[in-house]
Amino acid sequence: MDRGIKAIRKNKTWRLTDRPASRRVLKGRWVNKVKNEADENGNHTTRHKARLCFMRNRQIKGLDFNETFAPAAKFITIRCILAMTAANGWELHQMNFKTAFLNGDLDDEVFIEQPDGYVDPTYPDKVCRILQARYGLKQVPKMWYAKLDDFLKSQVFDNIDPDACLYLLMDDGEVIIVLVYVDDLLLVASSLAAIYKIKDAVHKRCEMKDLGDAKVILGLEIRREKALGTLKLSQGKYAAQVLETFGMAECNPIGTPLDGGLQLVKANESDDALPYREAVGSLMYLMVGTRPSLAFAIGKLSRFVSCYGK
Repeated sequence: MDRGIKAIRKNKTWRLTDRPASRRVLKGRWVNKVKNEADENGNHTTRHKARLCFMRNRQIKGLDFNETFAPAAKFITIRCILAMTAANGWELHQMNFKTAFLNGDLDDEVFIEQPDGYVDPTYPDKVCRILQARYGLKQVPKMWYAKLDDFLKSQVFDNIDPDACLYLLMDDGEVIIVLVYVDDLLLVASSLAAIYKIKDAVHKRCEMKDLGDAKVILGLEIRREKALGTLKLSQGKYAAQVLETFGMAECNPIGTPLDGGLQLVKANESDDALPYREAVGSLMYLMVGTRPSLAFAIGKLSRFVSCYGK
C-alpha cells in the first residue's frame, strides 16, 4: 500500500481541492492480490500486490467518462507472431509495466475521496481531483493506450492493421515487433541487440519489470527449443483450474470432446443454479487459445446458453 501511494505521489496523480457542490465524488478501496509470476530464469515466484481502485459503477457516462476500451492483442495475432519467431529464430522477450494505468493523462474531470489510511491530517475535508489515470476508472485503459501509442510511434514504430496492438519497426535490416496486451509487452526482434535497444527506450519512459525470455502470456505457457526451431503453446495450468472450478478434477479423459450423435434440446426454463454459461465461457477461452479441437463442441453448446437444463 505504501508503494502504491508513493507511486501516486511520484506521478502527481491528483491534487487536493475543495469538495465540489455539483459533482459526484467517487469512493475507493484497497484491493489486495497474490500473483504468481515467472522470473528471467523461469522460476515461479509469489508477489503480494495492493492497488487503490475506485468505484466506477458510480461514474456517469458523458460526465465522468466518454469512450472506453482496453488494448488487447488478438489471439490469432499472437499465434502468428510466435510462429514467425520460431521459424526465423528470432528473440522473444516479455516486459510488464509497473503501475501502468497511472501513466495515462485524464481528460475528464473526476473527483475521489482521500484513500483510507492516507487522509491528509491538515486537510481532512478536501477531496482529490484526478489529474492522471487511476485504477478503477472506466476510461483508464483507453488513456493508458493513448500514452503507450504515442510513445511507440515516437520510437518510429508503425501501427499495423487490422490489430491496433501490433507495432512494427524495420531498422537497418533489423525487425522489431511489439505486441501489447493491457500492461504487458511481448517483444520480438531479429537480434538480441535490437531487443535491448527497445527495452532501454521503454525503461527510460516508464517503470518496467523485465521478465526476460517469454514464458507465459495470457495464460499461454510457452515452451521453446531454439536449437530445434520449435515453439510449443499449452494451457495445461488453465485447463486444470477449469476442471477444479467445476468439480471435475478427477474426471476420466475421453478421445473426443463431444459425441457426434449427441442430441441436445432446449429447456423450457434455464436452471440458474447450474454454472452453464461460466463453463462454456471458460472452455471457449481454452478453444481460442490452444485447443481448436473444441470448436465444434463449444459451437453446439453455445446454442443453449439461454435455455439450458441439467
